[in-house]
Amino acid sequence: MNRVFCVSMIALIVACGRSKSDSKDLPKMDRQATIKLEQYIVQGKGLYTKHCSACHQDSGKGLASLYPPLKESDYLLENLPRAACIIRNGLVENITVNGKSYSQMMPGLAQLTPLEIAEILTYITNSWGNSTGISGVKDVDRWLKNCD
Repeated sequence: MNRVFCVSMIALIVACGRSKSDSKDLPKMDRQATIKLEQYIVQGKGLYTKHCSACHQDSGKGLASLYPPLKESDYLLENLPRAACIIRNGLVENITVNGKSYSQMMPGLAQLTPLEIAEILTYITNSWGNSTGISGVKDVDRWLKNCD
């Protein structure tokens, strides 16, 4: 009886861990990949809050005409290797995001490890209507070696 109750409670907790709208946006993955994705999202959210949200906001909507949105951002989503390089090295050139021009400089976060950049990328590309799946640390490490 206790074993059935425990298994039922664990299933209920796991099922309630993400809302239906969150889980429907995730690509189909096995259990291990889903756990890894969720771990990256949790870690990435903390790193994003610490390093990115002052400019890009908690909502990912950016700040007026100064800082571009990450929410449903065509610029972000069209080139993840470029996004990894921008997180690491910053950006000084004008960019166009969703048809709007932004010229504010973004400082680089050279102190972040490839894992931390992967976690931030995974968080921002799976939040606010974005849903691209995991940016793996091996991919990010390779992308960072090819930055311009």
